[in-house]
Amino acid sequence: MPVIKRVFFIALAALLLITAACWGYWSYRQYRSYQTTIPSAATSLVRIHVDGLIRDIVWNVLWNGAHYRSTAGGQPHALRGAQTGSAIPANLFLYQIDHPLSGEFPGIYFGSVAVKDPAAFAAWLHSQFQMEVSQGQYGTIASSARCLVVIRPTRALFALLPTKPKSDLTALTEILADMLQQDGGNVPVSKSDFHGITHDRGQVCVRTSHHRFAIGFKNGKVSFSGHYETGHPPGPLADMPHFADSNTASLWVQDDLAGFLQGRKFDIGDHTLYGDSLLRYYHGHLAMEWKGTTTQRDTIVNYDYDDNFELIETREVVDKTVPEIYASIAADSALIGYLEREGGMRGIFPLFQVNTSTAPSGYVQFHTAPQPRTLPSGVAANNDLLSLRVDFSKLRASDLPAVIAPHIQAVESLELLGRPVSGGGVAVQALLRMENPRLHSLIQLIDLH
Repeated sequence: MPVIKRVFFIALAALLLITAACWGYWSYRQYRSYQTTIPSAATSLVRIHVDGLIRDIVWNVLWNGAHYRSTAGGQPHALRGAQTGSAIPANLFLYQIDHPLSGEFPGIYFGSVAVKDPAAFAAWLHSQFQMEVSQGQYGTIASSARCLVVIRPTRALFALLPTKPKSDLTALTEILADMLQQDGGNVPVSKSDFHGITHDRGQVCVRTSHHRFAIGFKNGKVSFSGHYETGHPPGPLADMPHFADSNTASLWVQDDLAGFLQGRKFDIGDHTLYGDSLLRYYHGHLAMEWKGTTTQRDTIVNYDYDDNFELIETREVVDKTVPEIYASIAADSALIGYLEREGGMRGIFPLFQVNTSTAPSGYVQFHTAPQPRTLPSGVAANNDLLSLRVDFSKLRASDLPAVIAPHIQAVESLELLGRPVSGGGVAVQALLRMENPRLHSLIQLIDLH
C-alpha cells in the first residue's frame, strides 16, 4: 500500500509540475507578445490571439477525431506542418495609423511578424496565397490585390486592406519600409493607449479611441460583444415591432445614424448617395423584414442576326424569383424624390425592382413585392436600439454572392442586440450559431477540414 501511495503522489506531483511549466511557458509567450511595438500614433488596434485559437482547435480535433479522419487528410489544413520561415506569434497585432496615402487607401491595417528564414517565408506566401514575390530596393516584396509584405532578414511588415483597393498596393512599399526603419515613435502594446486590449477576452479583439469589440470562436458558435460610443444619449425609445418567427431576417434600428452617415458618401455603380442628405430625411427608426421570395417580371434584351445578316434587337419578358423584402424607414416622403434624382430605384437597386410607398404612420416603405405591407404591431417598450435576427437555413444559395455562399451554408442563425448604456454608448451582444455544434466555428466558417 505505501508503494501505491508513493507512486500516486509522484505521478500527481509530475502532473502538477508539467501543468505549471506549460502555464508558465504560455504566460511568458503572452508577456513577450505584449512587448511588440506599435506606432504611438496608432488610431486603432486589433489583437488576434493565435495561441488561443490553436489551443481550441487542437482540443476540438482531439475530441472529434472521427470527423477529421473521415475528411481529406485526416486533420485540418491549418494544422498540417509547413515551412513558413516565421515563428508562430502568441498574438498578432494589426493597427491603423494616419499616413501620406490614407486618402487613397482608407481602412488599411498594418502589422509585423518575426522572420527566421526570409526566403522560406517568401516562398510560403507565394505557394499558400499566390502572392507575387520580387526583389526591390527595400528587400523582398510580396504582393497581392489586398496585401503587401516587405520582408527583411529578421522581420516582415505587412499592409492588409479588407476591401479591394482602387490603386496598386505597391504604392505603400516606401511607407512600409519607413516603418521598419523607425527607431523612435514606437511603444510596446502593453504601454500604448490601447493597453486594455491585453485583458480583453476573445480570440479577436478590437479597440479604437471610442469603441471596443471582441469575437470568440468556440465549438459550434461565434460570440460577439462590444461597446460602441455614440457620444449622445438615446432619444425616446419606441415600441419594437413584433416580427414573425417565420421571417428569413428581421432588423430594427432606432437611432439617428449620424455616426454612420454623417460626412460619408456611398458609391453605387455610377450613382452616389450622400449621408448628410439622407440624414435630412431620416427620422430615427428603421424596420426591415425578409419574408421569403416573390416573383417579378423582367425584360431580357438580346441581339441576333436575321436572315439578311442585319443585327436586330429582341426582347423577352421572363418571371424571376427575388427576395421578398420590406424596408420601412421613418422618414420624410421627400426621401423618395431625393433617391429618384440621384439615379432612380433601378439605378440604386440594380438587382431587382424596388417599389416605394408611404404610410400614414410616417414611414416610407421600399418593397420588392407588388404591394406594401403594414409594419408589424409593436410590443412592450424595451431598451433595444438595435435588433437583428437571421435564419440562414431559409436562405437559398442562389440568393447569396458566390464568394460567401459556401461559408454561409455552415451557419444556422444569427441574433444581435444593441442596448444603451450610461454615457451615451451602446452595448452590443451577438451570437452566431453554426450548423455543426461540435466542430470549432472557425473551421466551419473557412472550411479548413
